[in-house]
Amino acid sequence: MYIKNALIGLLLFIPLLSFGQVKVDDVGDGWKAKVDSAIRLIKVTDAKKYNVLTQNCASVKFWIGKFSTTEDSSILISSFEATHGSINDIAACLVHESLHLHIKNKKVYMTAKDEEEFCYAYELDFLRKVPGCEQWLLDHALDHSKD
Repeated sequence: MYIKNALIGLLLFIPLLSFGQVKVDDVGDGWKAKVDSAIRLIKVTDAKKYNVLTQNCASVKFWIGKFSTTEDSSILISSFEATHGSINDIAACLVHESLHLHIKNKKVYMTAKDEEEFCYAYELDFLRKVPGCEQWLLDHALDHSKD
């Protein structure tokens, strides 16, 4: 009886393990590993921002573009950022873009300018919690936020 109850409990718990998993495309060159490290950094740095990411982003993909963006329920990281960005930079990108997804999912209307400033302020809040964060990342987020 104990084994049966334990098995039932385990089966009920399994779906919880897959909740919030963000699928990261593996395109080579170590980009997936960088994104996985950035997601772990978000998780240990700010649980609330990690929850926004995992609840709103189904996947992380890469594209040849000048900036990162969103599409449907995915975050598209620019190839430039994936190649040249630090783990902190990629984490900041994920935090920023996941808030765009959250705003879209909640159907909150903001002007494009206000939404972008709001997302940069949210990103800045995250970056200020990252130990040893690069000053240029903080400066960039501050320059674009309403902070």
